[in-house]
Amino acid sequence: MEEINRPYRFVVVNDGSADDTKAVVESYKDRFPITLLDHKTNMNVGQVFRTAFEYIIKEAASGDIVITKEADNTGDLGILSDMLKKIDDGYDLVLASCYAKGGKVIGASMDRLLLSSAANAMLRLFFPIDGIRTYSSFYRVYRADTLKKAYGAYGNKFMEEAGFACMVEALIKLSRLRIKICEIPMVLRCHRRKGKSKMNKTRTITAYLRLIAGEFAKRRI
Repeated sequence: MEEINRPYRFVVVNDGSADDTKAVVESYKDRFPITLLDHKTNMNVGQVFRTAFEYIIKEAASGDIVITKEADNTGDLGILSDMLKKIDDGYDLVLASCYAKGGKVIGASMDRLLLSSAANAMLRLFFPIDGIRTYSSFYRVYRADTLKKAYGAYGNKFMEEAGFACMVEALIKLSRLRIKICEIPMVLRCHRRKGKSKMNKTRTITAYLRLIAGEFAKRRI
């Protein structure tokens, strides 16, 4: 952020980590502007985002930008300038996409790659969003005003999913607010992942199917 001359502030949610996450974050407080939001016990991915977003929408000023990113070192910070440029150009939400033209996945296991590709294809079929090919990416840039608009429209129902499907749910609901969404191609380098992935494949597939069924049920009401 300093290299691209942008003021910044970190908000870290420690989801009851069993390692030294809390101590490591606190050790950087004298060097960087960091706010630590601490869950005493492990809750879930959905609650991590709810905790962060609910804090941010209270603190953020109009015109602020919110960047979310997984902490496992797989996302490419080299594309962040391009993502921020899209916000400057008038977009409300920008996604980092390994499925956009020019993006790709390196180092993923075959079953993980097939699962991810199939899930995104299925979601594009049921919930098409013009120009969007990735639905589950954590790496996103939002206008803070867009998140405030989402909470104004949906309240505490904006993100109800507990697991990784919460990102898909949020994107689908945001797309219904007639905001401008685009994506920037990214090379997802899975071989750089630090730590073991917490995603349970069976649970995630079940959550996607439940989300699809639930959203279609709402349409019929």
